Amino acid sequence: MSEEEQTEEQPEKKPGLVKTLMSGAIAAVMMGGAVAGVVFFLPSEEEQCEAAIAADGHSEPLTKPYKEVAFVNLEPLVVSLGPNAKAEYLKISISLETSYDHVSDAEHLSPRFRDVLNTYLRAVDESDLVEPAAMTRLRAQMLRRLQVVASSEIVSDLLITDFILN
Repeated sequence: MSEEEQTEEQPEKKPGLVKTLMSGAIAAVMMGGAVAGVVFFLPSEEEQCEAAIAADGHSEPLTKPYKEVAFVNLEPLVVSLGPNAKAEYLKISISLETSYDHVSDAEHLSPRFRDVLNTYLRAVDESDLVEPAAMTRLRAQMLRRLQVVASSEIVSDLLITDFILN
C-alpha cells in the first residue's frame, strides 16, 4: 500500500472534548476581562460631566476670598415642558456668582440672562432633566450661555437654588 492509500483509510482526528472546553473557558475569561476593563476604566456619565466642566475651567475652587464674592438672584423661571412631558412645568431659581465690582452689571443684564435661560430650558427634553447627572450638565450649559452674554468676570459661576418639576 502506498502512503496515499494509508492516509485515506485513517479517519481524520477531531479535536478532543478537552480542547473544546479549554478554548471555551479561555474565551469566557477573556470576555470577562474585557467587561471588567470597561466597567473599571471607562468614566461614568457623571465623571464625564465633571471632566467637561473642569475642562471649561468652571470647577476650580473659589480663588477669591469669600468676602469679595457677591450673588445676584434672578427671579424664578417657570418653563412649560411641552405636550408629551409627564410634568407640566419646570420652576427653577438661579443665583449668579460675581464680584462686588460687577453686581450692578449683573443686575443690569438680568433681563438678558432670563431670556437666554428661558430659551435654553424650553429646548431641553424632560428626559434630560430627570437623569441623575442632569444638574451638572444643566449648570455647565447655562453658565456657558450666560458667559457668552456677559463676560466670565461678570458671571463667574451659577448656582441652582430651586429645581422643581411639577
